[in-house]
Amino acid sequence: MLIVPGQSSREMAFSLSKAMGLETVEVEFRKFPDGESYLRVLGDLRGRDVILVNGLHPPQDEHIIQLALLADSIRGLEAGKITAVIPYMAYARQDRRFLSGEPVSALTILRMLASAGVDRIITVNIHSPWVIEKSPIPIENLDATGLLAAYLIQAGYEKPLVLSPGKKGGAMAEEAAAVMETSHDVILSRRDPVTGEVVVETKADVKGLDVAIVDDVISTGTTMVKSVQLVKKMGARRVAVLCVHGLFLGNAAERIFEAGADLLFATDTVPNRYVVGSVAGLIASRL
Repeated sequence: MLIVPGQSSREMAFSLSKAMGLETVEVEFRKFPDGESYLRVLGDLRGRDVILVNGLHPPQDEHIIQLALLADSIRGLEAGKITAVIPYMAYARQDRRFLSGEPVSALTILRMLASAGVDRIITVNIHSPWVIEKSPIPIENLDATGLLAAYLIQAGYEKPLVLSPGKKGGAMAEEAAAVMETSHDVILSRRDPVTGEVVVETKADVKGLDVAIVDDVISTGTTMVKSVQLVKKMGARRVAVLCVHGLFLGNAAERIFEAGADLLFATDTVPNRYVVGSVAGLIASRL
């Protein structure tokens, strides 16, 4: 088995190589004058199973094209089974047609990767896990919530009330609370499909408590900013914000702190300045 590092996740690939004692294969990357990607896999892969590591964080479209090109190149070198490790899966929000004329983007990307030669995908906290059963490629979706909770304990938040927004909020909050042996609840959020306006609410009693708000991904930070403002207004003492995928577009992180957050944690599925722990060990255990 060999590891092929994609341009977007080289550090993750080398972490997996070290954890698993596997050889990495060099890849030549460059750009054509018009901006198109060129790559060449520099190794003999004939008959060897390959772990292809390439996250799909911004710039998503570029990383998706590179992943498909890499998979096709590896297949052309007559490799064995190709497992794509995609720490962050882009386009997973669009798991259905919300409005007439929209694509089901998550399935579009998965069909493209299947055509490029990917046999299996390992990802972490995919945004819409219910799309997995419709995927043309087997997907193993790992949960890094417990990892974040363990680091929060080390930061001195021993038994906070754990809250989480969104459809998966109950499950993520429950998982984090189980690790921390504390209680949990949900933040209900609604987003207008046309205007994008977000409204949040919770029935949890947070007055005087430390609160941990956990989510799978923070991109613009709008939902998290409103969630932090909500619990602070309701009397929360300290507020820690945890996410698996820290995109932190624009000034998202600064806005979260301005809203009243005392702490901000993320994993290394996406390179960012708030990483406290690596998911490499979690991924290695499934390869």
